[in-house]
Parts: sequence; C-alpha cells; structure tokens
Amino acid sequence: MDPSLLPALIERAREAEFRHAAGDLLYFARRYCWFEDKDASGVVVPFHPWPAQEEALAAIAAHKFTLFLKARQVGVTWVALIYCAHDLIFSLGHSVIALSKTQKDAEELVRRFGLLLSHMRSLLAGGGITFSQKKEEITLTDGKNTSVFKSFAASKSAGRSFTANILLLDEWAFQAHAREIWTSAYPTVNRPTGGKVIGISTIKRGSLFEDLWREDNLFYKIFIPATADPRRDAAWYEATKRNLGAKIRQEYPRTAEEALADAEGCFFHEFDPLRHVCEPFPIPPDWEIYTAMDYGLDMLAHYRIAVDSERRCYVFHELYESGLLVSEAAAKIKAWEREAPREAGARLPKLRLAPPDLFARELTSGKSQALAFEEEGLRLVKSSNDRVTGWLCLKELLKLRDTPAGQKPRLLIFSTCRHLIRTLSSLAVDERNPNDCAREPHELTHAPDALRYFAIHRFPLSHEQAKEDSAGALPAWTADMWEDYENASPEERAYLRRRWRHA
Repeated sequence: MDPSLLPALIERAREAEFRHAAGDLLYFARRYCWFEDKDASGVVVPFHPWPAQEEALAAIAAHKFTLFLKARQVGVTWVALIYCAHDLIFSLGHSVIALSKTQKDAEELVRRFGLLLSHMRSLLAGGGITFSQKKEEITLTDGKNTSVFKSFAASKSAGRSFTANILLLDEWAFQAHAREIWTSAYPTVNRPTGGKVIGISTIKRGSLFEDLWREDNLFYKIFIPATADPRRDAAWYEATKRNLGAKIRQEYPRTAEEALADAEGCFFHEFDPLRHVCEPFPIPPDWEIYTAMDYGLDMLAHYRIAVDSERRCYVFHELYESGLLVSEAAAKIKAWEREAPREAGARLPKLRLAPPDLFARELTSGKSQALAFEEEGLRLVKSSNDRVTGWLCLKELLKLRDTPAGQKPRLLIFSTCRHLIRTLSSLAVDERNPNDCAREPHELTHAPDALRYFAIHRFPLSHEQAKEDSAGALPAWTADMWEDYENASPEERAYLRRRWRHA
C-alpha cells in the first residue's frame, strides 16, 4: 500500500466509526465512555453497563420525560451524562441544561462531563469536533455548529434563563425552589418536536419529585434498586444491614416501596409495606370489630379494624371519598355493612371512634356532626385528639416485635386499603415539631388521623410509657378534660381515667 494513502484511509475509517456510533447508543456507551468507579483500582474505568443501566439508557432514549427513583451509588447520573454526550456530539447545535442542588454540585457535573469527553477524543476527531471546558460550561464544535452543556445551581430564576433540548435535574428532590423552577422550565422543553427531561433523585418527603413519582403523569418512571450493582449480593446486603440497621432501607432500598417508606423526613419510619401490608382473608367471627373515621366535606376516611385474641390488629376495609354530606357518608358506611358478606367482617362494630371536633356543637343549629351521624343510625364514640400521644400509640402498633415466628408488628393492613398505605408512606415530619407529622399536604393526613383515633382509644399508652416516650409527665386535667369526662359514657370515663390518670 502506498504510505501516502494511509492518512486518507484512517480519516475515512474514523468517519465511518463516527457514523456507526451515532446510530448505536449502546455501542457508543460501551466503546467510548469511561467513568469514575471509586471501588475500581484505576478509579476511571471503561463503562461496562449493568443490565439496569442499559435499561436506564434505553428509557431515556425512548421517552420524552423520564424519572429515576434510585438507591445510593447506582450510576444513574453517569448514564444520563452519557446520553447527553451522545446527543450533543451527534446533534451539533443542541444544548443541555443541568440543574443541581448547589453550585459545587453543578460544577461537579461539568467536571464529570468533561471527563467523559476527554476519553473519546479519537471519536470526536471522526466528526471534526473539538471541545473546550469552563467551570460551568462545556462547548463542542466542528467549526460550523456548536453544542453546549451548561450546569447551574437551582434558583428561583433558573427555569426562565434557558431553552434546552435536554433538561437534566440531578438529585431533584433536594433542589431548592423545585416547584417554581419546574413551572417556568417546563414550557421550554415541552415542544411538539423536541425537548427531553431527565429527573434523577433519591426520595425526600413532600418534594416535587415525590409528587411527580406518585402522580399519574407523562413521566416514564424507573426505580433503580441497590441491587442493580451485581457486586451487591445477599452477603453484602446482610453485612451492610448489620452496620446501618433500619437505615439500610433509606440508603439502599430494594424496592420503590422501601424507598418511599423510608424517605428522608418520613414520619412513620416504622412502616414497611413489605411487613405491614397483607393480602385480604376472611375475618373470624369471634374477633372484635372497630371502626375509626376522620370526616369533613374534604374527605371521609373510614376504616374497619379487627382485633384478634392476641391483640393483633387488621385494618381490613377502607372508605375514602370526598364531598359527602353527613347523610351521604352514613349511607355509604351502612351500605357496605349490609351488602358485604359476614366473612368480610360486615357486622356491627364494638365502637365507632371519631375525632372530638365532630362532637362540637355548631353555633347556628346547636347540633354537632356526631349527633347528625347518630340520627342517621351511627352512634360515634369520641376519641382523643392528643396528636403526639396518638402517634406514639400508633407507632407502638407498627413497631416490629420478637415472636416465635420472627419479628412481627401488631398492626397489619389489607392491600385493598390503598389510600391508608399510600398516606402512611407519604407523611412527613413537622419541621417545627419532630413529635408530630406535617399537616400539609392536608390530603395526606385524613387516613392516618383515623387510624390514630383507633390506636389511642383501643391501645392507650400506660402512664409510664407516655412519660418515657414524650419525655415529660402527663398534665393535670384541664377544664375541657373535666367537661369531656362529665359528658362521657361509663366506658369512656374508664378510658379517660386510664388515659389521663386523675387530677
């Protein structure tokens, strides 16, 4: 071969390889991408994707909006950056905007993107492309067209300062002003023929990311478990569990349910859908039946609860509906009791527990909602609205206890009670009072409140437990307490004496 022809042959081979990589995203990732692996001897190593990473890459390519809920350190951000690199290289003129929690995190994304490009210079040469890197920006150009990767810290104005082909939101749940940014940024990527959003995060209670994950929307959603890394076998998980204890579900969830149950700021960290949710079964006829409800026009959350001879509780029926008048709510409750078979627990409850506010008389009519329910055939029993102690009672029921059959909770929920399961997983801690849950979003509070009324009435803490758990003695009775006692039935008075002791 004439040596003078060699440069031209090399150039044509590079151009052919460039075209091949342009048409095969997975080939591009495997052949040209390197990333940082802190566990590898060389730190920066070739990208050999795990099956979950291949699935993630394909999902980003196939969908306009993709949402990743993930465990710690499963390489999803690297996958997203690889997709962005492919887009910017082979669609010169495109732009990627990445938003991160802080300025330091934003600069870290630029550094990682630059590391990717620095290991594929031979490929870039096939397209005549060079790149230049700054602290917050990387540009790629062939002299005619220019692609840009920019990374910013999340701020209120961030969403209005760009138009992008790809919007990458890293650790989205922890970004400040996430809702404002999304409202202003969404129109910039919601073009009929283009625009793509990649949202990545571990979970945080009450965040926009959590709302988008739970809601029915246009996002294609993928959970990436801790076990996506094939090196994390059963032995690794057990060793990690011994070191982290219950926190392992927060840091290394194996299912989306685990991730949501142990989200940062979760109030009911005791609640584990894998442990506390069971499939329905016939309720034995000798079990006690109770009902507990939270009622308002905004929501009726009504639950039937069975208690067995070992004092284990089963929430087996849910009525969850808004916009019901008292007469309508009562009719719904009674209709189920008439129509459901006896083996489903459809028999009169021992007590119908309700919050104290239903017993307050209205100024105009002089009649309480509790009386209105009684006129409809449902006599309610006033429970306590001591929120902190009520939550402690409920947490005691959710707590795992040693039994001959292993660790078991005292409260189980039928899988058909989906709103109770959803809201117990979603309630956040009140930032001003760690002993209480957040009251907003209000929709999340109805079902847990109903269960709280049951827990504090049927399984009140002893004086010693309450003192220990609340780190303070129970107060002397107030005038309101005495009024409740005077108006209570003999059964209710006995409960109040146990609950409040005596003045």
